[in-house]
Amino acid sequence: MTWVSWRLQRTETLIALGILALLAAFLVPTGIQMANAYHHDGLAACLSSNPSPTCGDALGGFRQRFQSLLDLANWFNLVPGLIGILLATPFILDLERGTYRLAWTQSISRGRWLLGKLGLPVVSAVLAAGALILLFTWWRAPSVHIDGRLENGNYDFTGTVVVGYTLFALALAVAVGAIWRRAAASFTVAFVGYFAARIFVDSSLRDHLVAPLHATYRGAQQPSFLYNAHVISLHAMPHGNQIMTGSGGFFGSEKQLAAPGMSRAIFHVVYQPESHFWPLQLTETGLFVGLATILILFAAWWTRRRAS
Repeated sequence: MTWVSWRLQRTETLIALGILALLAAFLVPTGIQMANAYHHDGLAACLSSNPSPTCGDALGGFRQRFQSLLDLANWFNLVPGLIGILLATPFILDLERGTYRLAWTQSISRGRWLLGKLGLPVVSAVLAAGALILLFTWWRAPSVHIDGRLENGNYDFTGTVVVGYTLFALALAVAVGAIWRRAAASFTVAFVGYFAARIFVDSSLRDHLVAPLHATYRGAQQPSFLYNAHVISLHAMPHGNQIMTGSGGFFGSEKQLAAPGMSRAIFHVVYQPESHFWPLQLTETGLFVGLATILILFAAWWTRRRAS
């Protein structure tokens, strides 16, 4: 049964490997270019909460040079979803075409068939996610050093969450496919569902997966505890009157921060420090893996009980 499952899964697995190869062909040369620029400009010596004007210019030049590349790479957030849904294809096609009935008449129990049809893509998804993590962790190393691990693009690729994303997409596809038994429609619904879940978690839920910290400080200069932190909200109160608010990062133009009275303003900030990276990663990974487990078990139960 394992050999048959592999034969049926082989095409999708090779396509996933092709996607990884195409990514590597893009990321390796550009990653070498970024790493060389990072070391050539001596940016490692400029990493502090208050860099010198010279360092500030060097860091700004690096960001300006590679920002479009980093923005483009953020679209690769779709890749775990594509790979997960792709690996669900043999299971859904078996249900759509009814070929599972032949397997069940060949001395293969429903449980054993389900184990092979669902177990192999799960293993393949985890391996593909591991390859993505290794590739992007290396590629984003200069960006991580400069902007921190909590920057959205860095966070989404340099921890364990990629495993959760890939398994969730796979599980959502097999659950929808088990009910609908229409491959094209199931893929569409699963991808839209994956995309919506990612947006919801990224924009609303992630900030609260681990209890954020609260702090108050005086003066417009960013304190050291906010270095590489993710700022959830920030409020400025010069002379006791709130006049500026912000979210998602350290806010305020130089002109605003240099305005009269800002040097004595009181700032209230809610933030996730960089030390929360792994608690956030493991909590979010557990959330997606937990959802994936429920969906896969549901798909197995539904197929076993309802398919005929």
